[in-house]
Amino acid sequence: MTQALTVLPGRARGENSSPFPVKDRGQFIKQFTGPEPDSGIVCFKFWQLVAASGCPFKCAYCFLQTTTYFRFNKKALMGQVYGNWRQMIEEVEEWLESSTPRMLIVGELQDGLAFDSAYAAVTGRPLTHHLIELFASQRRHRLIFLTKSTLIQHALRLQATPQVVFSWSINAEYPAQRWELGAPPPRRRIAAAMRMKKAGWPVRVRLDPMIPYEDGEHRWRDGYASVIEQINELAPEMVTIGALRASSMGLATAAKTNGRPTDLFTYLSEKDPSNFKYRLPFETQVEMYRFAIDRLDRKRIVPALCKEDVSVWKEVGLKFNGCHCLLEGISVPSEIVSTSSYTKLRGGEHGEGFL
Repeated sequence: MTQALTVLPGRARGENSSPFPVKDRGQFIKQFTGPEPDSGIVCFKFWQLVAASGCPFKCAYCFLQTTTYFRFNKKALMGQVYGNWRQMIEEVEEWLESSTPRMLIVGELQDGLAFDSAYAAVTGRPLTHHLIELFASQRRHRLIFLTKSTLIQHALRLQATPQVVFSWSINAEYPAQRWELGAPPPRRRIAAAMRMKKAGWPVRVRLDPMIPYEDGEHRWRDGYASVIEQINELAPEMVTIGALRASSMGLATAAKTNGRPTDLFTYLSEKDPSNFKYRLPFETQVEMYRFAIDRLDRKRIVPALCKEDVSVWKEVGLKFNGCHCLLEGISVPSEIVSTSSYTKLRGGEHGEGFL
C-alpha cells in the first residue's frame, strides 16, 4: 500500500546541506501577466508557485536566461531554493481559500521536481510532501508539477490524489540530446510518467518545443512520430503542443554567454500575427502541429496548443478545450482571462467548435 503523507525521517539539516543556493523570497504565488487584451494569443494569467528558481538542466531555449535576475546571478540560474518556505505554505493555504476553482503550477520559473530532494535537505521534507497534503485535503483546486526531471521517488511515497497532476515536458530524442543538455532522455521521462500514472496520479504532457530538425538520418517526422507513439501508450489526460519560440532574439545571445547551443535559433524567422514572439515559419508550425495531432490518440487524449495565435489554432483545425495550465474543459474563470481570443475557438456558450 502507498505510504500516507508523512515527514521524512530526521530533522531539517539547514541550508548548508542543500546542493543549491538558499535565499529568502518576498512572494511565492504570482500570476502570469498574460497577453495584451487585444492580442490573438490564446493564453491566460495562470497561477504560478515559485517554490524554487532556475533549473539544473541547460536547455538552449530556456527563457530564464534572458531574465534580469539570472543574467546577473549565474549560479542561481542553475537552481535556487528558499529558506523562508513556511511563508510559502501560508501563501498556498490562503490561496486555497478562494471559492473560484483554480490550478496552481510549479514549473514555470523552475523545474517542478528537480528541487524535491533539496527541499528535504533544507526543511526535512521534500517539496512534494509539503504541497500535496494541502491539495489532497480539498476538492476545488488542483496543483500541477511541470518537469523534465525523473525525481519521483519522494512523490511515490504518497497516496495519489486527483487534485495533483504531474506533467512532463517531452521532446523527440534527437533535439533533446542536442538542445536539452543535462536533462534526462525523453524515454526516461516517459518511464517516470508511466510509473506515476500506474500509481494512480493524473498525468499530462507538454510536447514542447517541437523543432523542425533535419540532420542526416535524423528527421523531425521520424523523431516525433516515435515519441508520440510512446505518449499514446502513456495516455495522459492532456497533451499541450508547442513549437520553438523566443520573446526576443536576445535569447540567442544569452545562450551563447551561458555556453549553450545557439544553432537552433536560426529556425526562428518571423513574429506571430500578434507580435508576441519570434516563431518558426507559419506553414512549418501548422505542418508540425497537424502531424502531431493527427497521430495522437484523440479518443483518450485532449490536445491543445501552447501560447499560440488564434490563426494557428484555426489553420490546424483545433478547437479550444482547455490547455496545460488550466483545470480542464472550456470554462475559464474571469480572474485569469487577459484576452478573449480563446472564445473564437470554442463556438457558442456550450463550447461548440468552429469546425
